[in-house]
Amino acid sequence: MLKKLLFLSSALIIASVTPAVHAAECVYRCGSDEIQFAPGQSVKLEVVNHTGGRVSLERVLDFEPYGMWPDQIITIDAQIGMGDLSVVFWEAAQRPIEVRLHRPETGKLQIELLPSGAFNDSAVHIVNDGRVMIY
Repeated sequence: MLKKLLFLSSALIIASVTPAVHAAECVYRCGSDEIQFAPGQSVKLEVVNHTGGRVSLERVLDFEPYGMWPDQIITIDAQIGMGDLSVVFWEAAQRPIEVRLHRPETGKLQIELLPSGAFNDSAVHIVNDGRVMIY
């Protein structure tokens, strides 16, 4: 019994001394696993078209597809945790798109759309718990 108590007290001391592991506060060229927002947080999505072509953009279940010209920026206000948030995009000439995520400020997510030669990203999804994923 005493051995079990010593083990438990040692585990508690180690747990209280060991700092919690947090995802790095990524700012530039972030992976989807490096960004998370808090539920209830207001977020400004900034979509930037650097593909060189016309891109269609749609916020699923919110607005109709919108055409973006090269170098155009569209800003979308969102509330995390009020339902999943998906932004879908496709290039008019059917060329593949690569997404790069940036978080220049705490309440801002920049979605940079770039030309891609190998693969095609087609959506950025923010889950109710604040995780950001690229599809």
